Amino acid sequence: MKKCFYPFAIFMLFLSLTACGETTEEKLDGAVEKTETEQPAEETQADEASENENDMNQVIVDNDNVKVTLVKIVKKEDSIWGRSVEVVFDVQNKRQESIEVQARSVSVDGRMVDETLLVMSQEVAPGKSATAKLKIEELDGYEFPEFKENLEMTLHIFSWDNMDYQENHPVKVTF
Repeated sequence: MKKCFYPFAIFMLFLSLTACGETTEEKLDGAVEKTETEQPAEETQADEASENENDMNQVIVDNDNVKVTLVKIVKKEDSIWGRSVEVVFDVQNKRQESIEVQARSVSVDGRMVDETLLVMSQEVAPGKSATAKLKIEELDGYEFPEFKENLEMTLHIFSWDNMDYQENHPVKVTF
């Protein structure tokens, strides 16, 4: 009977610690830089209006394969888990096979972010949409970016079902 008590006690201690923490969130507003090839002409006026309103709903790519929209960037601070930033994308898969969306070559304020701090890999089934989140988490021993000037990265999209398919799309947001 004592053997069952220890895992339960550890679980209760974990729950009590997570309940004690305080979390704050801050939405980072910014403008997404685009090239002419990344958006159809008819979307230009709507995108410019959104940028003036500091709304992050920016289409990154819309082609025959995928539509990816940068939804928001949220900076979080937690008294227990530390600082983190979530970059949220909405991904629509227009292909007939599943795709995988990952973040590559992430830099903030002109400095590369160590891959140890990054988490992002989202599978999207054929004809479906999903929320893909790039999470940048503070860890001891690694420099956490300040997010003062910009965020740059490459969205790497590929399919495990079709190894000949892959796309890379640059993302640049200035704060």
